Amino acid sequence: MVENSLSMAGFSLLILADFLWAKARKGAKALRGSGYFLVGAAVIHFALAPNPWWPLPLPAGEALPQQGTSPSALGATLLILVIAASCALLFWSVFFEIGIAKRRLGLGPESIVSTGTYRYCRHPGFWWFALLMVAIGAFRGFSGYYLTILLLIALDLLLILIQDRYTFPKVFCGYEAYKKSVPFLIPRIRARRLRRD
Repeated sequence: MVENSLSMAGFSLLILADFLWAKARKGAKALRGSGYFLVGAAVIHFALAPNPWWPLPLPAGEALPQQGTSPSALGATLLILVIAASCALLFWSVFFEIGIAKRRLGLGPESIVSTGTYRYCRHPGFWWFALLMVAIGAFRGFSGYYLTILLLIALDLLLILIQDRYTFPKVFCGYEAYKKSVPFLIPRIRARRLRRD
């Protein structure tokens, strides 16, 4: 499938960009931009292409995958709202929130931001991306798309694991302390103690 190839190439470039960034090598920014472009193209193709191989011809002897059941009009409307919201939250968390918070708080480029969505978990963009992929899959009827959804989410998980263990501790001051105070993915929910009178 075209989106699988695009996503593999895109996430490979993002991982390579992180290794270059951690080593303070040139080219990391350009590779990161190319990686995001390819991942974005994979997601758009997954959402809009009439079949998984479009615009390429189907391999010899292969039939189009069976389409799953389409959601009702209400279901489709709700899924479109979820897709739009998760896409907006993904862009906010990954591309805008950190820069805005650093300007507002007067922090340098190597500083950690632990406000907004980054006070709940260290990689909130993962959740928005996973929700986006599942919602697009539900909108398309899931049939034939399970592997694409799992592949995209697994590649994003691999990327954030590399960032959390290797890249971010090398490029951000105080990342180890941030790791101790903010969970990786699952927000820490502290139970409040009830006072007995």
